[in-house]
Amino acid sequence: MEKVEAAFRVVAIIALILSIVSAGYSLVLVGQISSLSDKVSKLEKQVSAIPTTPKPPLLEGCELRVGICLPLSGALAAFGQSGYRGADLATDEINEAGGILGAKIRLVIEDFAGDPKVAVSATEKLITVNKVHVVRGYFTSSAALSAMPIAEKYKTPVLSIGSSAKELCEQGWKYWFKTPPNSTMFATVVTEFLSKDIEPKLKLGRPLKVAVLHENTLMGESDKKEFLRVVNATGVGWEIVSVQAYVAGSLDFKPVLEVVKAAEPDVVAMSGYLTDTVLIAKQSKEIGFKPLFISIGGAGMQTPVLIELAGENVAYWFVANEYWWDRNYPSAEAGRKVAEAFMKRYGYPPDFQSWSSYAGMYILKELIEKLAEANPEKVKKAFETDNVPEIREMIRDGLSTIKFYLDWTGELYFEPNGQLAYSINGPSIGCTIIQVQPAKPDDLWSAKGYTFRTVYSPVYKVADPIIPPK
Repeated sequence: MEKVEAAFRVVAIIALILSIVSAGYSLVLVGQISSLSDKVSKLEKQVSAIPTTPKPPLLEGCELRVGICLPLSGALAAFGQSGYRGADLATDEINEAGGILGAKIRLVIEDFAGDPKVAVSATEKLITVNKVHVVRGYFTSSAALSAMPIAEKYKTPVLSIGSSAKELCEQGWKYWFKTPPNSTMFATVVTEFLSKDIEPKLKLGRPLKVAVLHENTLMGESDKKEFLRVVNATGVGWEIVSVQAYVAGSLDFKPVLEVVKAAEPDVVAMSGYLTDTVLIAKQSKEIGFKPLFISIGGAGMQTPVLIELAGENVAYWFVANEYWWDRNYPSAEAGRKVAEAFMKRYGYPPDFQSWSSYAGMYILKELIEKLAEANPEKVKKAFETDNVPEIREMIRDGLSTIKFYLDWTGELYFEPNGQLAYSINGPSIGCTIIQVQPAKPDDLWSAKGYTFRTVYSPVYKVADPIIPPK
């Protein structure tokens, strides 16, 4: 028995010794593992501290050449300069933010001074000498009509700045993309506004009497024709008491104004450019002619320069408008941000010319980015080799097929005929009515005590229209 107990004691002592030895090895192993972990951690930190070369943007070192063909001098210089400023500001913003996937935009400028013949030669120079990838212009419809055959000949896309006549989208051109509303769209929004907002406020007890006053140009004739057609088609029952054309660039409009005044219209629906409009406003007041004036095309009136030049002579005039920064849709905050950027650089908010010019540059940016997302190697090769015909064709195809979104404009796309359209429904969407109204202290911009406010359509309006006392 004693031998058994002794044996157990021996076994216990051996087990204890083995346990102690095992524990010791475990402590050593734990220490080794901990040390190894520290070394790995230090190595990871060393590796992460090693500078790495980021992958360059897809189109770094490349450029997008954009031709700008506008009337930068002469009677239409205010519009040309406005269009140039929009492209200039957007280009600087895009380039300073890294460009288009690294590619920088370069603007190539041509001034055609309002002469359609010069617009033709300027367009050919931009395409054949400067090798631009896309042309932007022209403000006047007559210049676009003259110059577009050159762009078609050389298969170069034209993303317009201005040029509203609907006939420009009826020529079968494949490389024409028009940003402003056309004369049909302007006529539609004017007819809606007068019938839904103004006629009920006037409480005439009889049909509205409307006179049409327009200049004798492609734009003026198109605006007149479409307005009369839309009025007839909608069946509003108005009495068209006078239709008068005037010679653009005249100095004395009183004879034609006296004819229109004798017809005693409630409303004068007018189409004309800036300098003529300023004189017509002044001379109307001089002869005591005080109907409601409303533009049926945007050209002469939807610019801050109108208020600067005409002041109280255009007080409470209504203007068919393609863009004024205050409108509610889709984001008044985003619209103000863009306007503040313009104000900071130029002292003006963006008007109809500068908005389409500015927006067009961002459309081109989004277009190339989307093309590169779908086929990066093709886009990269085209720009790296400066394959001008291929880049032009890619831009044309993109403008034809892609939907674009700007947070201060909404979703945009081009119809098969080249007309810019908006994705929200409604015949007047894309153009509005603004009114010359008294300025307030917190207005972003005003001149001579007045500013513009968007008063129609319901999705855009920020103020009610004001009917002035006669």
